[in-house]
Amino acid sequence: MKTRFFLAAIATAAALAACGGGDGGSGFIALPPPQQSEPPAPPPPAPPPPPQQQSNAKVSGRVTNALDGRGVAQVTVTAAGVSAVTDADGSYSLAEIPPNASVLLSFSKSGMVPQSRATAALAASGASTVINVPMLPVAVTETFDGQSAHDVVVPGSTAMVRLSANSLRRADGSAPSGLVTARVTPIAPASDVNVMPGNYLAAAEGGSAPMESFGALDASFTDADGAPLNLAAGTSATVRIAPSSRSGTLPASVPLFFYDTSTGLWVQEGSATLQGTAPNQYYEGTVTHFTTWNADQIYNTVRINGCVQDATGARVAGALVASEGKSYTGLASTLTNANGEFSVAVKRSSSAFVVATTASEISNSPTVEAGDQDFSLGGCLQLTRSALSIKLTWGERPRDLDSHTLGANADEHVYYSNKGSLATAPFVALDVDDVDSFGPEVTTFAKLAKNRTYRFYVRNYSGTFDPGQTGSPARVEVSNRGAQTVFSPPAGESNSTDFWHVFDIRTDEACNASVVPVQQFLADAPAPIETDSNAQYCN
Repeated sequence: MKTRFFLAAIATAAALAACGGGDGGSGFIALPPPQQSEPPAPPPPAPPPPPQQQSNAKVSGRVTNALDGRGVAQVTVTAAGVSAVTDADGSYSLAEIPPNASVLLSFSKSGMVPQSRATAALAASGASTVINVPMLPVAVTETFDGQSAHDVVVPGSTAMVRLSANSLRRADGSAPSGLVTARVTPIAPASDVNVMPGNYLAAAEGGSAPMESFGALDASFTDADGAPLNLAAGTSATVRIAPSSRSGTLPASVPLFFYDTSTGLWVQEGSATLQGTAPNQYYEGTVTHFTTWNADQIYNTVRINGCVQDATGARVAGALVASEGKSYTGLASTLTNANGEFSVAVKRSSSAFVVATTASEISNSPTVEAGDQDFSLGGCLQLTRSALSIKLTWGERPRDLDSHTLGANADEHVYYSNKGSLATAPFVALDVDDVDSFGPEVTTFAKLAKNRTYRFYVRNYSGTFDPGQTGSPARVEVSNRGAQTVFSPPAGESNSTDFWHVFDIRTDEACNASVVPVQQFLADAPAPIETDSNAQYCN
């Protein structure tokens, strides 16, 4: 190998000399030193992995008529630039919402008071939540000459809007075209806290603050062309808000708040004073524009800490936990963390109840007496597989209405004297006996029996009829696996009819429950149906 290399080198040198290469005649051809090879360049760094694709969030739910619980079709639901229209049963689904910490949903339909809700956190990839809302039908639709002063009065209510002459204008400042149409609706949150737009949060320095309501009013105006109208610059109107509160005392004066549809928060502007004589009282104030107005006050809070578990005892993440006032008209909510734990606000030194829900389950609803310190529940809220609960609310009078449930076995009667049990038969429990107006009283079913009939009725324990249950008005709301049914008193109440037989619940072999309306006033309590004690329960 070495000899071959040497001969090759001589041949190469001779070839170079023949081509005229050399050093000027020395006869010796110097070979260039061998070139040093450069080390290979390091490979380029691997490109970073593509960011993980984050799935859009989803919100679904059902829109119901606040007066009867029936689904409302053709409601436009909008959130984060995405919209949908409710089906015939009021259901909707928004599946392409960009993930966010919270999203504001708006609900609108002609003839209904607009609604709005902020969702719980939707920041996680593919997050989803369920938002069910009730909508109120517009109470009064009235047409009048906008050039003249006019009072829009709500029959059967102290609610009213008083307009001065020629005070309404289009958005561009021009006068209305033709006659003006007013749509005015009182909102009574003491009967159903969920009818209020928003989440009971007022705009405050650094964010938001919880508030309680003493009644609200929605008012809107359009001209003959359908153009929205509002108060002209420099003018004002008088509003009267019918009081609606679970508090035993109405403040003499409260701040006025209007609902900001862009933020989902209530904004303070002005105040209202309590006027009139009970039961015909009202909060009166002056406003400079029209929207939903609320007689409210911000309150101090403490927090209830607890956990949520399913029927097997496993902790449940992502459950919605709500606190609802019993001695005040307010609501707060939160989601459980990965360990099924929650911390939810309530008004300091108040009475409230707490309930957890998922898309298909509901928990027991313990009542808590809040002091001036945070506190923890004695045990986890337990989601029930039956997912069935009944809530009774009413007005200031009669003072004492009572929930009664006849169970699946003979002699099972759940009421104030026997509040039942969720752990053993009858697997039905009443949270508390409310004896001082308003309620709510909540009855929860942990399990249902096969092929049985349960009965639910309300007794006017006070025995007073000025007004009775009809004029109170009483309201019974049933949640059956997410489906809402609302009952108001039927015709036929008299001074001798203490009992309102609202509905029966019938189950099949698989313990699926059907709510069967009865809607009768009776002089005596309805008789039980089940006469044996051999009920077989579904696990």
